Amino acid sequence: MFIENHLIFLVHGARTQTVNVCTSHNQRGRYQNVYRLSASPRIEDADIAGQPTLASLEKFLLERGAQDEGPRDVGGSTIQTPRTPPTVPAVQLGDTWLDSAIRTTELAVDALVWEFVEHPYLHRVEESLHARLFGILASQPMFAHPVPIGGSGRFTQPVHKEWPETVNRPDKSGRGNFDIAILSREQLAAASIEQFVAGRIAASIVIEMGLDYPLSHLQADHDKLVNSKVVAGFLVHFERKRERDLVAEQYLLDSSREHRTAYAHHAADGICTFKTLDGPVAQTRA
Repeated sequence: MFIENHLIFLVHGARTQTVNVCTSHNQRGRYQNVYRLSASPRIEDADIAGQPTLASLEKFLLERGAQDEGPRDVGGSTIQTPRTPPTVPAVQLGDTWLDSAIRTTELAVDALVWEFVEHPYLHRVEESLHARLFGILASQPMFAHPVPIGGSGRFTQPVHKEWPETVNRPDKSGRGNFDIAILSREQLAAASIEQFVAGRIAASIVIEMGLDYPLSHLQADHDKLVNSKVVAGFLVHFERKRERDLVAEQYLLDSSREHRTAYAHHAADGICTFKTLDGPVAQTRA
């Protein structure tokens, strides 16, 4: 198994067990760290695989009484680290497909905003709103057809839920996921099955959504779009019952914001404040 591209070997003995972390050359017998523990309780492969970083692995082992015996070099053969497939690049503004896809996405997002303005409790949780927007998008003629994945003979669709971020965020141990992403036919035609399964296609259109979350969630969604250099990003923010958040509202109304924004807030007094994607200011209605 691999952690941070370092091969890990788990060896069980009668009295002790060792966790052996290979050097960056990944040669069995050449270890940058050897951790030795009592044979009981037994460490399993799943315990090791569940650690996202070498630091968390060391913490896990030391908490279980492991002794770090340091490096060891007894020679061995090279074992290849799994290769991460390259990322299919994003489609850029000016592309005919992207221009049409952005407009189609705008209409779908605004349809969801108007629906929320009229019926704020059609959906109990955010994931249900995701599903609703996915359905609106997938029903549009330009997104409603199966698309071939390279020359694999397999097909997919342009709209995807939980598509991996293009670039890891510095404060995360791995890539997170976008709420909804849209891929072009040309991108998918250029991709292999491995790239598709690994999410190594840079989505040019991404929608991040929130329901009843504070400003910090909205900012994190914005940072996610900026970090992955999303060409056409959309922030959609819905709230119910809480007091009107003027700070979050100004954040969404900021015309210098890199990505498009829409929101709707239903207050306890029955007043709804909302902004569609093209709306320059917030509107209200009872």
